[in-house]
Amino acid sequence: MQIDALRKYGVPEDLIFVDRASGGSLSRPNFLRALKYAQHEGAEFVVWKLDRLGRTLGGVLDTLKILSDRNVAFISLTERVDTTGPMGKAMIHLLAVFAELERDLIRERTIAGINRARERGEQGGRPRAMTEDRIAKAVELIAVGERGNTVWKAMQAMPGPKISRAAYYAWQQEWDAENRSPDQVGE
Repeated sequence: MQIDALRKYGVPEDLIFVDRASGGSLSRPNFLRALKYAQHEGAEFVVWKLDRLGRTLGGVLDTLKILSDRNVAFISLTERVDTTGPMGKAMIHLLAVFAELERDLIRERTIAGINRARERGEQGGRPRAMTEDRIAKAVELIAVGERGNTVWKAMQAMPGPKISRAAYYAWQQEWDAENRSPDQVGE
């Protein structure tokens, strides 16, 4: 049905680019080939339906911007959008307004969700690698003269989130700075 509509419009068979994948797929090699092909002024980029341009309104607008920058007309057969005329260009500007609204609403909901989580005492982000048990063990090992790799390997052997060497050394540097005696300052 989609290919028939493109043929009926007059798109030559060798210029019909098809990606046979689910709508959720980000891999669209033929779509990228079509974009690459539509580089000269006066060309038309014809799709059966507007949603063929991208998974999100932002993605659609990004593609439309690329085409506009190249002076390539965009035509959607189903929605009858044609950027060669003033109404089509106005439609693109309306889409841009709705895309901005969509981004603002998402940002607003995200901030509200983060604030609600904070009010409940939840901490966002990755769990801290240096748990209370690990800190206690590290301090115990440091107190008997162990440092660096030996302590880090002991931390890795303990239950809890994975701890990278960099994360351990960052903790050790912070701990050293906080626990340095006054006579060690400047060393």
